[in-house]
Amino acid sequence: MSILCGFCLQMIHQSCREYFDTYGGFINALLRGKRSFTGLASVISNGAITLLQLSTFPLQRADSPLVPPPPLHLPCVSLPHFLLLSTPAPPTKPAFVDAVSGDSLSYAELHSLTAAAASALSSAGLRHGDLALLVSPNSIHYPVLALAVLSLGAVLSTANPLLTHLELQTQVRDSEPVLIIAAVELVPKLDGILPGCSLIPIEPFLASLPREVDPPLPDVGVGPGHPATVMYSSGTTGKSKGVVSTHGNLTATASLLRHVWGGEARRDEVYACVVPLSHMFGFSVLVCGTLASGATTVVLRRYAVGELLTALEQHRVTRLPAVPPVVVQMARSCRAGLAGGRGLRSLKEVICSGAPIAREQLERFVECFPGTTVSQCYGLTETSGPITVCDGVKGRFHVSIGRLIPTMEARIADVRTGKALPPYRHGELCVRGPLVMQGYMKNKEATSVAIDREGWLHTGDLCYIDMRGLVYVVDRIKELIKYKAYQVSPAELEEVLSTHPDVLDVAVTWYPDEEAGEIPVACVVRKAGSNVKEDDIFAFMDNKVAPYKKIRKVAFVEFIPRSPSGKILRRHLKAAAVRRHRREISARL
Repeated sequence: MSILCGFCLQMIHQSCREYFDTYGGFINALLRGKRSFTGLASVISNGAITLLQLSTFPLQRADSPLVPPPPLHLPCVSLPHFLLLSTPAPPTKPAFVDAVSGDSLSYAELHSLTAAAASALSSAGLRHGDLALLVSPNSIHYPVLALAVLSLGAVLSTANPLLTHLELQTQVRDSEPVLIIAAVELVPKLDGILPGCSLIPIEPFLASLPREVDPPLPDVGVGPGHPATVMYSSGTTGKSKGVVSTHGNLTATASLLRHVWGGEARRDEVYACVVPLSHMFGFSVLVCGTLASGATTVVLRRYAVGELLTALEQHRVTRLPAVPPVVVQMARSCRAGLAGGRGLRSLKEVICSGAPIAREQLERFVECFPGTTVSQCYGLTETSGPITVCDGVKGRFHVSIGRLIPTMEARIADVRTGKALPPYRHGELCVRGPLVMQGYMKNKEATSVAIDREGWLHTGDLCYIDMRGLVYVVDRIKELIKYKAYQVSPAELEEVLSTHPDVLDVAVTWYPDEEAGEIPVACVVRKAGSNVKEDDIFAFMDNKVAPYKKIRKVAFVEFIPRSPSGKILRRHLKAAAVRRHRREISARL
């Protein structure tokens, strides 16, 4: 009885709809019998850790979450061997298709080209344990090069092709690759960036590969614990850190995505790739997940909403992994009549990740594209891809980020005390399981901060879990700015701006923007006698940071609010920016 009373008190502050859904589920559980009641009662009394039992069950059985899941056996082979030798796709089926030219690679061609590329890279001196850097826009050959590096037991590092020479130099000096593989147009930006490092232009390299039939993949004894990738994640206190994911991390991602997607049921699906393959979201979903499922992926070299809408129609795409700005722009194009007549009847689902998206934006999208569901998933570079999905959750769109995928655990921890919190209480989302990274490259201190002694990865995101096992993101504890789903570190921009000769002090915060989500804003204190203007700040940042990191607004202030220890009080800057944003909206009405 005390448990039931506690449950009722806990639910009073929830919305009527949530209360009905949750209370109704509780009553249904009572009606199932004593076993169900005991399981649900333990969830309520023991808090978020026991709630994991609700969220780690096979999602196709979400209507009866108290039935234990069957055991899952994760692969114990290298990522290339799992993706290329265990796919359910027939050899002649297209694996990747160029959205514009129509050029394609079948699963058989992907296998043979990967083996040929691995042999050529080995002849170029790439060995087991070496690190190779891949810098290229999206293309149908990106997976070939990535899997070729990995099949040799070498470590793959990736970089966004939009990075400047200075930003690439910082990453290269940290990761120390022995080989750089780059698109021809990027070679001038990379040439001579690291003494003694070889540079291979992609297009002539691919043209030189022999076209053998079914050559064997290298077998160099790579196991689950061997490092596979080093992808850089924006830090909250300075430069990006190299996230080391193992072959075990990524084969588990591929295997689990195939499992929650329904196994071979997704073999006939067609995905569109518009997110960067150099980022973990793109690589994990559109290389690992789709190949493991035997699906076809249509690759766009760059993102433009008109080209995307054309590709969706021409190639009869059924699934679109995307970031929130893509969803917003598609809806805006529809409302402006730009998407009229394009059909999109084949598009079943948009899988949204990278940043939170407002309910109003989801409603606009499903109004414009009534045959399409918008679901959300959640993951970090540090989790080797998505760790929550909405598969099996009913509805036209989902405000939650879904349930945990099998084998992963989560707890909601009090931000101050670290203690586990019960359902609906806001706290930091902490996760652990086979998808959590090995650590940060050459940075044991940062690794020990991110992953505690019990193996929990602290995400820095403020979340809560409801009684159905659905996870909701409330806010960020971290200070990262999410511009069009790119992560931008305020500290990194402050470091650059502080070198301006007319800047006495500076702090970077974010400003709400409907299309981009958040835009970086610099609060600048001028030096005495200076008359530096906003355009001067913009010009100063040119060529110093990637385009997505650029300052979009400048506010000249008298002082930067700081704590007694000197830490910037960003919450005050953020509050001021939001108030200004609301005043601007009111002025337009």
